[in-house]
Parts: sequence; structure tokens; C-alpha cells
Amino acid sequence: MTAAALIMALNLKQLLAKGPEIIKAETVFIREIPIEELGLTGLYILVAGAWCVFADDVFDWITDGRLDSPAVQALKGVDFVIASSLVLYLVLRRTMRSRRLAEEASRLNQERFESVALATTDAIWDLNLETKVVWWSNGVQKLFGYRAEDVSSRLEWWVERLHPDDRQRVVDALKAAADSRGRTWSGQYRFRRQDGSYAVVLDRGYFIQDAAGNPVRVVGGLTDISERRRAEEALEGSRRQLRALTAKVQTGREEERANVAREIHDELGQILTALKINLDWLEQKLEASSADKSLNPLLERVVETAEMTDSAIKTVQRIATDLRPAVLDQLGLAEALREEAQRFEKRTGIPCDLQAPAERVNLARDGVTTIFRVFQEALTNVARHAQATRCRIVLEAISDAVVLEVEDDGRGIATEATGDGGSLGLLGMRERAAMLGGEVTIAPISPKGTRVTLRLPAVAGVKTGM
Repeated sequence: MTAAALIMALNLKQLLAKGPEIIKAETVFIREIPIEELGLTGLYILVAGAWCVFADDVFDWITDGRLDSPAVQALKGVDFVIASSLVLYLVLRRTMRSRRLAEEASRLNQERFESVALATTDAIWDLNLETKVVWWSNGVQKLFGYRAEDVSSRLEWWVERLHPDDRQRVVDALKAAADSRGRTWSGQYRFRRQDGSYAVVLDRGYFIQDAAGNPVRVVGGLTDISERRRAEEALEGSRRQLRALTAKVQTGREEERANVAREIHDELGQILTALKINLDWLEQKLEASSADKSLNPLLERVVETAEMTDSAIKTVQRIATDLRPAVLDQLGLAEALREEAQRFEKRTGIPCDLQAPAERVNLARDGVTTIFRVFQEALTNVARHAQATRCRIVLEAISDAVVLEVEDDGRGIATEATGDGGSLGLLGMRERAAMLGGEVTIAPISPKGTRVTLRLPAVAGVKTGM
């Protein structure tokens, strides 16, 4: 065995004698090296090892086998040192180059992160889940008035500044997101400023996981949405006021319609009825005097006037019903819907199948009126747009609500049209329902047609038997 081969064998024996723990450490190190690096390093070692093993034979061939020459032996030693050094240099050079590239990429990423943190108006933060250390950008000082020395990297500094009513909820939500191995987390809460006031913030975080999928860091940002929240609350307050005003106007309008309908029915209806009675009496007297031919033109005028009076009575009844159906107050909601469905069927020729409870629906007067008006508007839309051949109506009272469904088998409605704010009919139905805490949904059904669903809470207002 040559001297170089003997040295390699001794080194291998020493390496194996170090124990499994060293091999395990080397294995972890090798796993972190890219496969290209491992392949090229292996090629270096293979070439150097082959040269060390066969170098003696090469020198023997060159020197004609004069192995005892001191110069040759020295040359072999120098050759082994040079080959080993060259392999070590090449391996370390590539390793150091890879490390420099990784450090440069890390530095660039850090610079980008810090630049983004400086450029944004949010407070950027980076939480290490193992050490519970938080890095804060300058945004936390700009947004909340803290000085640099007031900001701590302890996680408790952030927790202590959460509003007492929000603290446990936010901490539990962040912990639950980490335990579930999710990638994102967000939440709204109140965060204390330096002056003691609280800002409403939107906090969003992104979890960074290790190779095993366990979260190790969370990077996120705080956005102060106090002004936006105040604007939303002011807008919502305006909406509530406008809705209350609309409800008051609507209630007054319904009462006025009911009064007008009652006056038309009671006053004008009674006058027309009395006129019709007098005309019938006059017609009978003229018919009794049929022998006098000169009275025939007068009889014809009386008959014509009686017919016109009949028509006027029917018109008055129709107007009174359109303003406020008397059956709605006298017999209840189900009977009013049934009568309206019959009028619709007679007017359009579209058959209506109505399913309603036999007992009177126990609902507030405003709720009864809302259901009836939404029903009228739904039937109007069927007549105008649906091109339907049949209509199905279901009224049911459940434990906490009253539900009305109007279905047709027409051409249906496009999904995007269901939210069309330009349709006053759809908007009116939704607003009527919203005034009493209900909702109206409009959706196409399969295979064709449209379903309008109104849901009103049963406790909307003071209940009256309707």
C-alpha cells in the first residue's frame, strides 16, 4: 500500500471512531448544501483521491522505479499536500461564495423590508413566536405618539396597550391562528395611544413557518382606522335616521291612504248607492207608464245613467281597495292576499296558487301592511317582466318570524340584477322590510323563474291579530 493510501485509510478509521453523533451532525450539514454543490464537491474529492492513490505509480513510471530516492519521496509528499490543499481551497471557495450570496440576499431583503416599513403609513411589526420579541417600525411612533424610548420589544408591551375589553379576545385569536397553522391572521381592536386615548386599528399578520410547518414568526402591520370607523358610524347613524324618517312617512302615508279609502267607501260610495236606488225607483215608475210613448227617451236616459252609476260604484270600490283593502283590516292578512291574488289572476290571466295558514297571523299592523305591499309589488313585477304562466304564493308563520314567498315560472332574473339599486320596486321592497328589521331576497330558481322571499321578525311592533 502506498503512503497516500495509508494516510487516507488512517483518516477514515479516525472518522469512523468518532461515533454516530458526528455522522449525524455531518448529515444535517450535508442536507443544507444544495445538490449541485454536493455533486461538484464529490467530483473534487474523487479526482484528488484518485490522484493520491495512483500518484506513486505515476512517479515510479517517470523515475523508472527508483522509490528510494529522497527527492522522489519528497516530491510525493509535496504532491499530496498540494492535491489536498487544492481540494480544500475549491470546496471552501464555493462554500464561502454561497454564503456570501446568501448573506447578500438576506441583506437586500432586510433593506427592502426596512424601506417598506419607512414608506408605509402603517406600524409594521415582526414577532418571534419562540422568544416573544417584537420588532416595531417607526410607524408605531407616528401613528400613536410614542417616543422611540417608549417602545419596547417585549410582547407584553403590546398586550398591555390593548383595550381591556378587547385584550383577551385578540390574544386568544392570535394564539388560535398560530395553533391551527394558518398562514394569515387579522383582527380589529382598540389600541392605546401615548396620550391615553384609544385608536381603532386593523391588524393583519402573516405567519412564517419552518420546514416542519410550525409557525416561528409573524410579520404584520397596524392600520389606524379610527377616522374611517367614525365616518362609518356617522353614515350608519344617518341611515338609521333616514330610515326612521322614511318609516314615519310611510306610516303616515298608509294611515292617510286608509282614511281616504274609508272616506271614499263610506261617503262617496253611499252617495252613489243612494243615487242608484233613486234611479232604479225612477226607472220602475217610467216602466209603469209605458203606455205614454213620449216617456221612452226619458226612460232610456234613466237606464243609461243607472248603468253609469253602477260603473262609478265599481270604480270607487276599486280605488278604495287599491288605497287600503278593507278585508286587510276586517278579515286578516291571509284573506287580503287571497283576494289580491284573485284580482291579479283575473287581470293578467296568470293562475295563482296561494298557501296560507287557516288561523290569523299574529303580527303588528305595520308588519301586515309591509307584507301586503311587498306582495303587491312582487305580483306587479311578475306581470311586467316575468312572462310567467303560473305563480305560487306561500305565507307561513314560524316561531320567530313570518315568511312570504312569491315564485313564478317566468324567464327568471339575472343574478347581477338582484342587487340593482336603480330598480325602485326592488329597492322599495327592501326598504319596507328593513324598517321593521326584516329582509327581502330575490333570486333565480331552477329550471326557470324567480323567487321573492320576505322575512319579518314576529316581534316587529305591537302585535295585532291580522
